[in-house]
Amino acid sequence: MSTPRPHPPASPGTSPQAGKTTGVFTYSNPRVIHWGAGSVAQLGAELQRLETTRIAVVTTRSLLSALDRLPAKPVATILISQHAPMSQIDAGVEETSSARADGIVSFGGGSAIDAAKIISVRLADGGGRALPHIAIPTTLSAAELAAGAGYTTEAGDKAGMRDARLLVETVIYDAELTLATPMQLWLSTGIRALDHAVEGYLAVGEHPFNDVMALEAIRRLFSSLPRAKAVPDDVAVRTENQLAAWFSFTLPGASASGLSHMMGKQIGARYGIPHGVTSCLLLPHVMRYMARQMPDR
Repeated sequence: MSTPRPHPPASPGTSPQAGKTTGVFTYSNPRVIHWGAGSVAQLGAELQRLETTRIAVVTTRSLLSALDRLPAKPVATILISQHAPMSQIDAGVEETSSARADGIVSFGGGSAIDAAKIISVRLADGGGRALPHIAIPTTLSAAELAAGAGYTTEAGDKAGMRDARLLVETVIYDAELTLATPMQLWLSTGIRALDHAVEGYLAVGEHPFNDVMALEAIRRLFSSLPRAKAVPDDVAVRTENQLAAWFSFTLPGASASGLSHMMGKQIGARYGIPHGVTSCLLLPHVMRYMARQMPDR
């Protein structure tokens, strides 16, 4: 999160000095990020570092057959469907508690990861510390990078929560584990990452670090997403996609609060549309609108 503190305007008859701006930037991403093919092998070492011996895995039904790729055996497996219904999260809290799990591994896309975040906080210990959470993403949604989580209410509305404890301890970007992700889902969440980068870049205020990262994310996504479509099993290209998604989300609050995101959350929950698809639908229109509002960007 970046909070600029511009100096007072120059006195009449004088010119402001270039670069005469100060600010503060707080890193809001997970502290440890592993990346590259085969990096899931680091899961055991991360669990040991976090002193976690009994894990609950939060995932989706489509990934059940891939759980044996994780080098750790869960004591509980919680299944989450699209948009993370709170009823499933409630059941996950009960199951994780009953299994006496002392840590959580999320394996999947944004819904599984967000559900795992909420479960980890709701099972915080007496000192208020959430259960350690390691995220292994299989899409490009970047949910693993945010100290926030979205879910769907029983009425079908999208809701969310923010809490510093929602931030995962470790992210593992292993492109080999994404090869089973359907291409439409992979590419649409890639546009979601592009949405993050664009709306972060258009955030009000001065954010020099994020500007650099967002522009690099955009460059990498434009280069690597078409190659991922052309050669779906190219692990190096998928790793490039994952790095771009990571770079797209260094200003989480602003990136997740832009016009495309705010509309997409409600439309997605109400009509059962994945967030990647809502970004595909909304981002072009938002960019045309913002081009008139912020022509200098």
